[in-house]
Amino acid sequence: GTDLKAVTSSLMKRSDAYFVDYMLMGLMTHQNYLKVCSGQFNKAKLAGDEEEEIAALNEMCNATEAMSDFGVVEENLRGGDQNWALLPLSAMLAVKVGHHAGGPNGGFLPGNAEFAGWLGKNSTRNKKIRLLGELRHHMNYKVSADNAELRMNYLPLMRKQLLGLLFDSEGARAKEAIELMDEYGLDRDDVFENLDEFVLNSGGNKEKKFADLDSKAKAAFTRAYNSMAHKAQALVSEQGAEKTKKKKGGGSETAEGGDLDAIDDDKNAAEQDSDDEDQEDMEALKKEVHEERKRQSKS
Repeated sequence: GTDLKAVTSSLMKRSDAYFVDYMLMGLMTHQNYLKVCSGQFNKAKLAGDEEEEIAALNEMCNATEAMSDFGVVEENLRGGDQNWALLPLSAMLAVKVGHHAGGPNGGFLPGNAEFAGWLGKNSTRNKKIRLLGELRHHMNYKVSADNAELRMNYLPLMRKQLLGLLFDSEGARAKEAIELMDEYGLDRDDVFENLDEFVLNSGGNKEKKFADLDSKAKAAFTRAYNSMAHKAQALVSEQGAEKTKKKKGGGSETAEGGDLDAIDDDKNAAEQDSDDEDQEDMEALKKEVHEERKRQSKS
């Protein structure tokens, strides 16, 4: 009876430890349980006991299965159903993972516990999904593809083509690169910042990045890009949006404190030309009315 009471008390204490922060504790368990398993396996290996090695591997397998079950429960708990009645089961599965990883008496964690790496990976994933959505929006009028098709089929070829133009052995071919960008509705930030986010480096081979372009070539490209008008509908709606606001004393200033881009300059120039033509027409009309009155007064 005493042993059963002690076991029950230990189980409840472990369950209570999970509820210290049930949003984070499962992720911490996932990050560190294999380190505990590897510690038991290495101990058995150093002792030369093959049976203990196999037992440690079996416990590692059981811990992994329990972690997988925990993931299924968490999906139903925090997913669309949000079945919070599963929270006690989630706690017991996390305890089960620790039981298989460390044994009934608890295991040893070499070094300090690592913080949940999933949080950083998930943040990076969400950022790349957002950037991929922006690229798809810009290229939508030219390319008919969903995010997955754009990522796998279009972006690698687009990167290769633009890198070939900007890193040409005879010098950066900025004009051709800009023409290709305009054809697919890409802006400067898409090329020099966003496309570099979708690079997979494997085998120690680092791919070239647009950020590696030397400062002189990059400055020349920027000047050439700003000197041209870009007709992509998505860019016009973004860059040609209201970027000026009226000052209290009259006049205008940019919303971001910077110069307007080429699209806004062209728009302002067109509006100025229209105003000048209207003024000339008004002056000509006034002159005709004045001459007509003079003729009537003479007669």
